[in-house]
Amino acid sequence: MTNRFQIPISAILALLLVVSACDDPSPIGLDLVGAESGETNVVTLGTSYAAVDGTADITLGTSTEGAFRSLFGQVADPAAGMFTMSGFVDFIPSSNVTAAFRAGNVSFADLALNIDYVYGDSTQPVTISIYDINADWPLVGARSDTTLAASVLVTTASLEATKGMVYIPLPSNWISRNNSILKSTTFSDLFNGFAIRATQGDAILGAHFSGSSMRASSVPGDTVNFSMSKVFSAYSGSPSSSNGNVHIVRDGASNSLSMRFPIKNDELGQVAIHRVIFRLNSEDLSSMYPAGFVRPGVTRIGLRAVALDNKTRLNVSTADVLEDGTLTFDASALANIVQSANLADSELDRFELYFPNESSSVDFLAFKKGLPATFGPRAVITYTPIK
Repeated sequence: MTNRFQIPISAILALLLVVSACDDPSPIGLDLVGAESGETNVVTLGTSYAAVDGTADITLGTSTEGAFRSLFGQVADPAAGMFTMSGFVDFIPSSNVTAAFRAGNVSFADLALNIDYVYGDSTQPVTISIYDINADWPLVGARSDTTLAASVLVTTASLEATKGMVYIPLPSNWISRNNSILKSTTFSDLFNGFAIRATQGDAILGAHFSGSSMRASSVPGDTVNFSMSKVFSAYSGSPSSSNGNVHIVRDGASNSLSMRFPIKNDELGQVAIHRVIFRLNSEDLSSMYPAGFVRPGVTRIGLRAVALDNKTRLNVSTADVLEDGTLTFDASALANIVQSANLADSELDRFELYFPNESSSVDFLAFKKGLPATFGPRAVITYTPIK
């Protein structure tokens, strides 16, 4: 997956000074161990700071990279609070647009959405409103807190909160207004796509690139398929007041879990670091959910380093979420980053948990606040003191 963060070379050198200077990926602390060093030790460090903040999730994608579904709906989540997703979709004509289609008048059009994701109450339908998007929208880097204007109502529909194909007819007045655009050779420049917002229901639905399209027929003429070209999901919400004892980190939302550890030499001491493992234990909150509430679950999450400028971010490693909720990040780059910070040779500010762009979900992980180092977010550091 392409890294969309624009990271200045100088910032990378500052963040990972020693990694940039050598090709050997082994932990750099081994090179610092000499005659004046002590015996190798292992220490487990809890966080000196942990909070849900940071940068919003990138939720825009194309058919080749980034998010692969558009998410829309609203949920009163028993554990994580109320939140809403607004979905945005755009289309391009397929390569088989015929002269006969362009010569006729468009008589029928609909949206075919491949609903492959459901989060929330599956026992009641979701009512959506579909709007025309006012202007072209960016292809790169759009995050879940981005605002897109969409003010002209096209139609409404009621969808069951289940997976499968849904077909939403577009009204005749919309077809007549867009007749020339649908047939135009510059359709991609003239058409900006649709915004999908929920007005009723208690579930988030996700429409996947694969199988989703807009279709139009002309008489006399042919039917043309307009393939989905890009998607975006915008988040709004408020945390639950009943679950203040945990940090909630949600995919597709405007947050991440920031963590700082006491790793500088005035905290840990000047040491040669051989290995760093980050571990966390997520909480099982399934008992809070009623029957019929669907939560697909989180399977993978990432760890990145953040520089003092709060802009430079370096994706370090990803980890699978085990059945017991344990996360383990174990990469040689971690030892190099921590070693550089320990020697005051970097601009490292903190680490963040984030969801990879390709997750395209609204599920979350919960981590208890205020736990000791053996249970909460922790760094297990193998090191040798430098005397």
